[in-house]
Amino acid sequence: MIKRLAQHKYVPAPSHEWLMLATIFLLMLVNFLNVGMIAFAASPLMGELGVSPQEYSLSTAAYAAVAVVTISKQRWLVERMGWRNYIHSSLLIFFIGCFICYLSRNFNQFLIGHVVMGFGGAAFMAGARILITLLPVGPIRFKGIKTYAYGLTISISLAPFLAAQLFINASWNDIFIILMIFCVLVAITAAFCLPGIPSKDEIRSQSHPYVLMALATGSFLTLYALRSGTYDFYSNSILISVILLLGLTSFYYFLRSMVKNHHKTPLLSIKQIFGSKRYRTGILVFFTCYLIMGSNSYFLPQILQKGLGFGWETIGNWYALGLTSMILGLWIHMKIFPKRPDGKKFFMLGFFCIGLYGFLMSRLSPSTDMQTYILPAIIVYGFFSVFLQGTAAAKSFSELEHDDTAFSHAQQFKNMVSQIAQSMGIALSSIALQWRTTVHYNELNTHITNSNPIYQKALAQVATQYAQHVSSVSANKMALGWIQGLVKQQSILLAGIDYFTLLFFVGIIGFVVMFIQKRLN
Repeated sequence: MIKRLAQHKYVPAPSHEWLMLATIFLLMLVNFLNVGMIAFAASPLMGELGVSPQEYSLSTAAYAAVAVVTISKQRWLVERMGWRNYIHSSLLIFFIGCFICYLSRNFNQFLIGHVVMGFGGAAFMAGARILITLLPVGPIRFKGIKTYAYGLTISISLAPFLAAQLFINASWNDIFIILMIFCVLVAITAAFCLPGIPSKDEIRSQSHPYVLMALATGSFLTLYALRSGTYDFYSNSILISVILLLGLTSFYYFLRSMVKNHHKTPLLSIKQIFGSKRYRTGILVFFTCYLIMGSNSYFLPQILQKGLGFGWETIGNWYALGLTSMILGLWIHMKIFPKRPDGKKFFMLGFFCIGLYGFLMSRLSPSTDMQTYILPAIIVYGFFSVFLQGTAAAKSFSELEHDDTAFSHAQQFKNMVSQIAQSMGIALSSIALQWRTTVHYNELNTHITNSNPIYQKALAQVATQYAQHVSSVSANKMALGWIQGLVKQQSILLAGIDYFTLLFFVGIIGFVVMFIQKRLN
């Protein structure tokens, strides 16, 4: 058995197939619990660490940069280490990063731990997908795909609930305790089912340090410029533009090097995988989905908390409940798609769902109820993600799945795009929220004048209530502060309505584009 486990092209015996499925499921669980909990809890996490959003953006940009580089090297590392050693090494690095974050008491310590987590955990998603190819073709491989998909949907829906509960009822550090526990479970299952060290005779991918430096530099500078632009664009527009230009130039150098690489086995076969029209279309769909998911993960909690005044625990609980629709949507997709694999209807349905979600959320008001209005809208949003991404995943790689190297590189590049798109979504939505909130605040503030009888009446009524407990002078000041806070809250709510209206039009445009396609498969 030990000898069989050490073979490179190892196909799990029937008695070990459940361990392979468990490994795939747990890898997805760790990956999306990590991403989901930290993204959802970004605002309270900044409060716990005592940092501004601008300082915190350094952590997210650094994580995404090291994640992109790590993903690009996945195939290169597996060819030299074997799947078992690669997964165990990644888990160990991720575990160390979680432990540093758990012990951190300031932002610098958290930053170090978060970056270490990026080196270890960035490639979990791509690794889990490629591990499915180690299973025999047939029902067991289809089980692997279902396990992968259910791991994704369950972890995404569970993350907001866990983050909210830990922040309210325990400690934010306990987020990393949960991740460390799952790391240990993955390491145990992987030890008994993954292949060992590969043969030295096999052709291995080639890499060059300058190319990796260009990728790392491009990733960090581009993402940091986008995130810093959220807060400094108007005051330091020239500096931000220069940083962004340098980042994009480094990206261009990396992609150009991959296309013109003369090695038979380059680090990433960009030219080969982009020769597939289906893959190019799929990457565009994935980029759109991850951009929307990143922006919505930032916008929605902000609007619900600061615009509508819901508590953090309430948001987490109902948001998680709404996202369970992804599990139902996946079950429906798995039932229908194998029998009717035409992708057009699923793409249309996905864009219809995001359009409907945008329409419903664009009609928010201060009296909107969470259970009867916002929850159904979140349920619709969950369907959008499954129908678009699930269909794109099934169609995009069909022309590459017979070539192990090309399939691996295609998965790696897709996950690199996901890291960049999600970070861009968060950055752009943060810029948009700041911009639209300022515009609406200035507009509403023009009505806060002594010549406005409605304002004077509201001020007098609020001051009368406060005057029952404090002096009249203090009551007037408190009433003015209350009105200013209300104006700020209304400005944030109106900014959210602008964002959701944009999603509505994105859904309409996507639906129309998919509808007029005659040969979309």
